[in-house]
Amino acid sequence: MKNSIKIFVLLLLFSFNSNAQNGYQIKKATSFSQHAASQLELSDEDQKFIYDAYIAKFMNDREKIFEKGLSNEERKAIYKASSKQIRKSMRVRFDQPTTAAIMNSVLELQKKNQ
Repeated sequence: MKNSIKIFVLLLLFSFNSNAQNGYQIKKATSFSQHAASQLELSDEDQKFIYDAYIAKFMNDREKIFEKGLSNEERKAIYKASSKQIRKSMRVRFDQPTTAAIMNSVLELQKKNQ
């Protein structure tokens, strides 16, 4: 009985941590997409596309990195690969100058918030 209570508590704590992480990623993707859309005067559909691309990026990064004990170099390699991938994703919908402007806008927001 004690073991099942311990397991239940651990699962409950894990679910709260997971929800907090997902909430952070949603907030970050929302701010990135809103900032880029307002800076570049993009449509709501374009903003949604940017949001979806960033959510996919963050979830993919988290899956590859979370609690795996990776070195800083390994993490940097994952982030670099995901940065290239999001640029490719953006190029599906936007031309090169617009993609570069979106990425620069997001980078500007990241630097501002640090």
